[in-house]
Amino acid sequence: MPDTLSFRASLIGFALVVLATFQIAAGPALAQSPFSAVRKVGDRVITEYDVAQRITFLEVLNAGAADIRAEAIGRLTEEAVQREHARRLGVRITPDELAEGMAEFASRAQLETDAFVAELEEAGIARETFQSFVEAGLLWRKIVGPELGPTVNVTATDIARARDLAAIRGTKRVLISEIFLPADPQFAEPVAQIIGLIENASSIEEFAAIAREYSLAGSRDSGGRLDWVPLEQLPGQIGGLIGSAVPGQIIGPVELSGAIAFFQLRAVDSTRNIPVAQVKLTYKRLLLPGGRSSETLASYADIRARVQHCNGLDPYAAGLPDGYITDHEALMQSIPQSDAVELARLDRFEMSANTVEGGNLVVLMLCARELEQDPRPTSLQIENSLFNARLGERAQLRLDELIADTMIVDY
Repeated sequence: MPDTLSFRASLIGFALVVLATFQIAAGPALAQSPFSAVRKVGDRVITEYDVAQRITFLEVLNAGAADIRAEAIGRLTEEAVQREHARRLGVRITPDELAEGMAEFASRAQLETDAFVAELEEAGIARETFQSFVEAGLLWRKIVGPELGPTVNVTATDIARARDLAAIRGTKRVLISEIFLPADPQFAEPVAQIIGLIENASSIEEFAAIAREYSLAGSRDSGGRLDWVPLEQLPGQIGGLIGSAVPGQIIGPVELSGAIAFFQLRAVDSTRNIPVAQVKLTYKRLLLPGGRSSETLASYADIRARVQHCNGLDPYAAGLPDGYITDHEALMQSIPQSDAVELARLDRFEMSANTVEGGNLVVLMLCARELEQDPRPTSLQIENSLFNARLGERAQLRLDELIADTMIVDY
């Protein structure tokens, strides 16, 4: 094991170098021409100028990438592949379409195109950089619609499920600890030994001790511990790994710019901010004569085995007096307590029969549990949202396939 004091002094010196690197990352590379090649994607070349421009653009957009240079190169690579695919298909963008696309993007910042471009130019971003970014997106949009749109199907059941309270996405936050180590070749041997310690750490306390001893990060004094972080704020690469981890699990090594990172998940907290007063239930109520008699319970068991949705309950009311099957739609707080307690345990299209009313077994079936919204989203709005989300997922898979089939050379 290397001498701790001398190694730590080297790490501190390295930290200062890394910090200086981050401070100048958005500017042109000092050791290279701004127009020297960084990566060749098919027949297209990405230059240092392109990368520097995209880094600054991402910073203006507050992209929040862990390695912003790698993020910039990755996005430029995607756009190069999109442009080449569009060229092969003969897809083009007209000047009017480009102007409309730029205006649409600028409107997100509540600005006219010229005002938005002026803001970008003040930050050092050329108008052509913005145009190129928008054009690539428009080309890809023109491609994925006809190519992938017909493969996306949204059903009435999908729309109903999307309205269900269970579909409301909650917020997930995580407690993580971090260790950053230098990636410089001169530290390769001691870093390899430290990596071995990290990978063999069997507890949160052991990971913290290693962070205090060796980590480059400013969090090392607290054992690498960070406060609660919303999962969606973490960059995709790290967020995906941490999102699928369990508390205590160590994630890494993750290669970042000039550093090797490890993370440990300490805790997960998921919440859904649902106002109870706005929870609305739709359910059916069927009264079966005979109370808890064996015959009635047998009838209920048969109903439960056969009925898959709320409409399927109606035939079992044939021959019963009027009012023995009823449809209800009400806010949770206004539903009679005897029904509300049972309904609270049910998911969509589940049923329960634990109470008796006037000598009749009460069969309850939950049809929907939704959040009463004002204004309430229309079925068409929900359908469009689901369609766009699914189309986006398939488009990303298609883009990943195209990138995998493209010759990429790094310089």
